[in-house]
Amino acid sequence: MLTREMLRLGLPELYTRRVRLRQLRTEDYPALERILSDPLVIQYVNRIRKPVNTRMRRLVAQIKISADSLDSLHFAVEWHQRNTGESNLLGESNELTSSPLLGIVSFQQWNERTGEAQLGYILDRPFWGQGLATEVVGEMLNFGFGSLKLKRIESRCQEDNQASMRVLIKNKMRLLRTIGAYDPSGEVPSVLVFSMTQGDYA
Repeated sequence: MLTREMLRLGLPELYTRRVRLRQLRTEDYPALERILSDPLVIQYVNRIRKPVNTRMRRLVAQIKISADSLDSLHFAVEWHQRNTGESNLLGESNELTSSPLLGIVSFQQWNERTGEAQLGYILDRPFWGQGLATEVVGEMLNFGFGSLKLKRIESRCQEDNQASMRVLIKNKMRLLRTIGAYDPSGEVPSVLVFSMTQGDYA
């Protein structure tokens, strides 16, 4: 079981079939700011009614603070390819090649004592619709229940974010409750809360 003290030395690297998840670094923040400056990307991230750049700066500041305190565990998402001598046409062998930031995935509000965390993820728009979020969420569930020994993982999405909803359902997370949004204009949708327990995972 990984503890907070262990993770102060650094987050582990995690792998899916196509991507690597590794600790978010200072040099990733310019790319993250660019990703979050896309109105279509940030529209589902928070529900404050502010200009896009204001929302982006606020979110990046929150990510930095929570990463430094380990209140949240933030992983950068990037392509990876483990090359073999047979398949690599460039003649390189057993090298790990990576590309710029594809997005970020996080365990937010990680509570080591209660064994709970909230799973969140953001991908840059060119990488939507390729099944990457489903891979990433699946690996984070493995890490959370396997290495962190979490008892419960929740994830939230706005009710009109059908793509995110499908990602959570594909990973066998269950709809737990709906949080209604008080907004006289009706422009802010309700939020769906999905959940998985250690027992569900097992």
